[in-house]
Amino acid sequence: MLPPKRSDENNAADWFYLASDGLKTADLVWNAEGLTPSGIELLQEAMERCLKGYLIAKGWSLVKTHCPSLLVWEAMPFDARFGRFTSLADELTRGFFAQHYPGGDWQVIGRRYPDLRRQTGEGVGLIRDCLPQYSHDLPAL
Repeated sequence: MLPPKRSDENNAADWFYLASDGLKTADLVWNAEGLTPSGIELLQEAMERCLKGYLIAKGWSLVKTHCPSLLVWEAMPFDARFGRFTSLADELTRGFFAQHYPGGDWQVIGRRYPDLRRQTGEGVGLIRDCLPQYSHDLPAL
């Protein structure tokens, strides 16, 4: 259910709310249908929104992008531990664009979905550790 308020792109909690909804829905789709284009998009968007929330909380000015790879690089100066998520972000970014725009190779996207989901949870965990004041807003691991 949507909260009864106007969202704010400069409010980290609003980004975490959207990430939580996306990750929960990605899990529901995975459990009901297995690997689907929508599930890949939801997982990618959850990671993207978590990273945007983290960066906004750190004072970053929003860049409208669908590229978690770029966002991980933006997060690394704040905490070098984000560097371990560059491969995850790259794979989610490739999967997002392959399923979002016809012409991509559907045979390779999401093949490692359980591992991608686990790593996404680890990324959320890092953000939770870095921003404990938002722990109630962040997605469940």
